[in-house]
Amino acid sequence: MRNLQKILSIVFLLFFIFTAPSCADIISVKIGSDDRGLIDFHKFEFTNMGQLSVSISSVSVSSMPVTSNLSRPDLSRIGFFLVSDYALYYIIDEHSCYLDSKYISLLFTFQDISPPSQSSFNKSYAVTYPNSYTLTFANCNPLSHVTMDVKTEFYNTHNGTTKDYLPAGQTKLPSLYFNLSLIYLCSLAFWISICFKNYPSFHWIHLLMGVLLLMKGLNLLSAAKVQHSIKVTGTPLHGWNVLLYIFQFIRTVLFYTVMAATIDGCWFLKPIILTKNSLMIVIPLQFFATIASKVAREVLLEESLLWDIGSLFAANICKTFFIVLIGFAVYFTSETDEAVTNYSAKFSLIRLFYVVFILWSCVDFVCGVVGSDWAMAAEIATLVLYMVMFLLFRPSEKSEYFVPPVPEGLVGDAELGCGV
Repeated sequence: MRNLQKILSIVFLLFFIFTAPSCADIISVKIGSDDRGLIDFHKFEFTNMGQLSVSISSVSVSSMPVTSNLSRPDLSRIGFFLVSDYALYYIIDEHSCYLDSKYISLLFTFQDISPPSQSSFNKSYAVTYPNSYTLTFANCNPLSHVTMDVKTEFYNTHNGTTKDYLPAGQTKLPSLYFNLSLIYLCSLAFWISICFKNYPSFHWIHLLMGVLLLMKGLNLLSAAKVQHSIKVTGTPLHGWNVLLYIFQFIRTVLFYTVMAATIDGCWFLKPIILTKNSLMIVIPLQFFATIASKVAREVLLEESLLWDIGSLFAANICKTFFIVLIGFAVYFTSETDEAVTNYSAKFSLIRLFYVVFILWSCVDFVCGVVGSDWAMAAEIATLVLYMVMFLLFRPSEKSEYFVPPVPEGLVGDAELGCGV
């Protein structure tokens, strides 16, 4: 287990140190001898003062077979266009060239490109109808290959001057993440004071919970810095971008560690939940989810969807695993352990936390599917989950969890308790 953790840590650090910044709305892509009929580049939510800049260079179009004069590609059938989410469903059903569709906003075709000696094109476009649009490249020439370097800029403007590179639904993310980071860091200070005041009831799990608050606060702080950098410059700061994913990975693993260790420490669930075995499943899955989340922001839109699905799938396997594990433990114990029925208050609190965890998992899944536009709802749900968890498992002389029942005649039996 320790060797696996060391290997994953080394690979994790090397991956983030030597990869380029991501999540940008200034994008540079190289297309090499590509014969795809449709390439989705990027999706962006514009306001009524949106701007899009497209620059292509080193353009060449070749046909297959190259010896056939009849197969020379028609440059008017190759170009870029914008399509809204609503119109996308209509053009998919059309069997003609996408560039001929009445549901798109045609930007330019290769017929508009500079003379062949330069093979380049650069133009900006104003977007006056607020909506989410996808920049798409279409090649309606069968058996033709396109090579080009593409650079795009997506942004909205405030007062016609200030550029905002974040989509319309995400422009408040920097302040949201920063304010939430302050809440978690202040909560950490409050948690430390509670632990000192109730030191006789302090357990090692409370230390882990404090570290979890720290990692959550640092994760949100780095996210705020990255989002602010994208908002102002269009690209994230590479150092903060690396920290964001590192804190995200550590925070998630710590969260499930606290989950497993807390339930594992409770006397009536101890035979069912095994912390180490749980982490052996969670750590590889969360490692893949974090890697997939980063790769999804390094590739084109159509490729990023697969990585986003993979990341979402891995993250939700972790949640489902704990839902099934805790649910089975609660059901099994309630059916077999008579001592639990004698202490229904403790058991009801366990079930309360179980219900809250399920509700949070559902909200987090929906927000993950919808995307960053629902980031506020996801973070509020997470904050509520943390509040419930820290309230139930706080160090206290009246703790419902860390003081095991002492059956008559077994007053000195210490092994039934939740050990430190």
